[in-house]
Amino acid sequence: MRILVDEDSQARAQLNILRADGHDVVAIGELGKNGTPDPEVLDLAQSLARVLLTHNTEDFHHLHSERPDHRGIMAVHRDADPRKNMNHAQIAAAIRRLETSGVTITGVFHVLNCWR
Repeated sequence: MRILVDEDSQARAQLNILRADGHDVVAIGELGKNGTPDPEVLDLAQSLARVLLTHNTEDFHHLHSERPDHRGIMAVHRDADPRKNMNHAQIAAAIRRLETSGVTITGVFHVLNCWR
């Protein structure tokens, strides 16, 4: 899968795991685009033909509602209780499950927590 990783999700360990899984991954920071407003991040993902990976569930869910013509958004919800949050390996496993499930990714907002 071709993935653009948002600024809030671009931990080196996460990128390494996704790349080891065979994904074509580019992080916002690698493009010199840290601090880019969310609408522009979604535009960039679209222009690069990439699915977006983010922890910014609320803002990107809103953008998805306004502009559902994207390659797909994979969002990771963060809980107030850190013990309930997904680690890098769990995020990668959820992406594998999503990808192999056969469900449509393009134009859909996926909460990866549901794919644990």
